[in-house]
Amino acid sequence: MDNKKLELLRDDINSLDDKILELLKERAEIVTAIGEQKKSFTDVVDYEREQKVLDRILQTTKAKYSKDSIVRIWREIFQASTKLQEKDKSTINAKRSINSIKVYKGGKSSLIGKNNIIKLSSNENSYGPSPKVLEKINSNEKLSNFHRYPSIDGVKLREKIATINQLNADQIVLGCGSDETLLFAALAFCQDGDEIIHAQYGFEMYSIITKIVGATSKLVKEDDNYKLSVSAILDQVTDSTKIIYLANPNNPTGTYLTRKEIINLLNNLPKHIILLLDGAYAEYVTNEDYDQGFSLVEQFENLIITRTFSKAYGLAGLRLGWCYSSKKVASVLNKVKGPFNTQDMSQEMAILALDDKEHLDKIIKNNKEIKTWFENELYKMHIKTRSSEGNFTFVEMTSEVAKKISDHLANNGIIVRQLDSYGLPNCLRITIGTKAEMEATINSLKNLST
Repeated sequence: MDNKKLELLRDDINSLDDKILELLKERAEIVTAIGEQKKSFTDVVDYEREQKVLDRILQTTKAKYSKDSIVRIWREIFQASTKLQEKDKSTINAKRSINSIKVYKGGKSSLIGKNNIIKLSSNENSYGPSPKVLEKINSNEKLSNFHRYPSIDGVKLREKIATINQLNADQIVLGCGSDETLLFAALAFCQDGDEIIHAQYGFEMYSIITKIVGATSKLVKEDDNYKLSVSAILDQVTDSTKIIYLANPNNPTGTYLTRKEIINLLNNLPKHIILLLDGAYAEYVTNEDYDQGFSLVEQFENLIITRTFSKAYGLAGLRLGWCYSSKKVASVLNKVKGPFNTQDMSQEMAILALDDKEHLDKIIKNNKEIKTWFENELYKMHIKTRSSEGNFTFVEMTSEVAKKISDHLANNGIIVRQLDSYGLPNCLRITIGTKAEMEATINSLKNLST
């Protein structure tokens, strides 16, 4: 190593750093002047303008830095510029992506003045968990051990999941609901300024998680049937893309990509980009072209598949989910997973639920039969439903009619989900409950039409 030459090069770097600092000073003065021209001193971010700046810079840059590094550098400059323009100099400041989060509220669970409600707003399993689970809960055996920490990694449950699905237990990561495993992925693979791709009408938590880690959402538009295409997803991929969140089937639209389409997507996706298949409703899909398995993980190292015990297994209140990925990815996810992140009680109940396949099969069968009956009844009343998979019906109409139906059902003690927060105010998502609950819903709607 030539120390003299090295020192000369470092002097050149110092000189360039000084020039960069001077340019940043000039830029800050212009940014401050722009801020003075804006009407609002609180909402100063113009994301559309920032994207145009990034597009121009990426087209003209000749630097050897990777393009995703260039994007992160400029997004950090945007962040600093925002602080210059904001007049509220509070001592406690979250990063600006956090400030723009709209807190996830979920479906309503109560109605003022109504005691006996039918809740069809959160896609829960109205039948509840396996009787084996209820028997164990009622025995109170586990209550005496609540002063002890749970299993640090849920090895018994992971081994049970692995046995049932013929998987490697070491590649399974448990989460407090599958939502937490979605967050693990973003924490592990994203930095400030990176990009995460998800559907325009996808699960609301995707955009929230994106903002939590300081990344930027790239939205994929669905077609007229609310279905994503592989080409539409790939069109959103840039050098800054790190993760693609893909609910399959999707919540709230119920559309899905076939196994063939998933393979096509993975074959055309850069190998460093993580594809996360969110399978919260996978158990409910019985179509032959849908892939309920996990074999693709062995073929594609950049694939993560999630499952939850909240839906078909009826354990939403115990908050437990899991994901399966390659050994390399699983080892990374385990580094960001907190210790003891799932409870002993939840793990024990999940094992019992997995043992009762008869109950699970009954839930899936009931869902399919009642959903078919319910949608046929809606058809008779000229209420349009879209083809969907999952334990819910996706209804499309005008915004006015959607609100009228939602309000009418609420007045009758029936809660459904109007999808305003998803940007679909003209649509309703109605969970498929028991036959009695769905009959009550149809009878209420018949009263509306008279």
